Amino acid sequence: MKHLYLLFFLCLISLRTTAAGGGYYMADLRARQATLNDAASIESLAAYLTKDLKTDEQKARAVAVWMVYQMEKNGYRAKQLIRYSNLGIQAPAPVENDPFKTRIGTPQEFAALFEQIARAAGLTVVTINGYAGKNISAPRARKPSWTAAQTLLSFISQENSDLQRYEAAWNAVQIDGKWHLIDTYWMIAGTTESARDISSDASMRLFLKRRLNRTPSPSSLRRGKTIDEDYFFAKPRFFIKTHFPLDSEWQFITPPRSWATFVS
Repeated sequence: MKHLYLLFFLCLISLRTTAAGGGYYMADLRARQATLNDAASIESLAAYLTKDLKTDEQKARAVAVWMVYQMEKNGYRAKQLIRYSNLGIQAPAPVENDPFKTRIGTPQEFAALFEQIARAAGLTVVTINGYAGKNISAPRARKPSWTAAQTLLSFISQENSDLQRYEAAWNAVQIDGKWHLIDTYWMIAGTTESARDISSDASMRLFLKRRLNRTPSPSSLRRGKTIDEDYFFAKPRFFIKTHFPLDSEWQFITPPRSWATFVS
């Protein structure tokens, strides 16, 4: 009888664990355990990540979690995007990069790489372009005594780094005829951007060249990271608070949110 109680208890724990992880245990495990050899190419990585996974949702999850644990945000480019977007100026072209080899990327590079791997895994996926950021008060509202020149200077110097609304990209995956929103860039939690201290394109090129010659180890890329589950299969009415697609069709809400509402 004791053995039966023990078996029941273990089964209950297993069920709770599966429910808590949304049935993603095996997908997450494969993504976390991927080696550099497993990621020798886009095709070999897609095959490794999705091996023995039964559903497209699990496959999308494996690809997304690999992105979280094996990619880093490009802090240098993030500063550029925020600065120019807040000034209403299109950001200059980014420094040329191969994110799959360097393991560092911009929001656009994250989205493009996710699409590449997901398509190699047989998934139906698109990249959505738009703006992302958090709606917070402008510096003048926070510091009424500032002059216009001081306000402009704060944008340029990034003194108020939480004023973030920038050109971005993310993905949508179609499963059983329904689209699901995923932003692997925003899924990364628990760590800051890499290369944030770099201050010029020339220095960034040297940084990326070193990365091309030696891809960082998976263990070093995983360190300190957690997953923000809000941005995997994100709920459209939650997602629109921080992500505004250029094409309103990809909001998936009726009526669609206006740009004026997004930035207000």
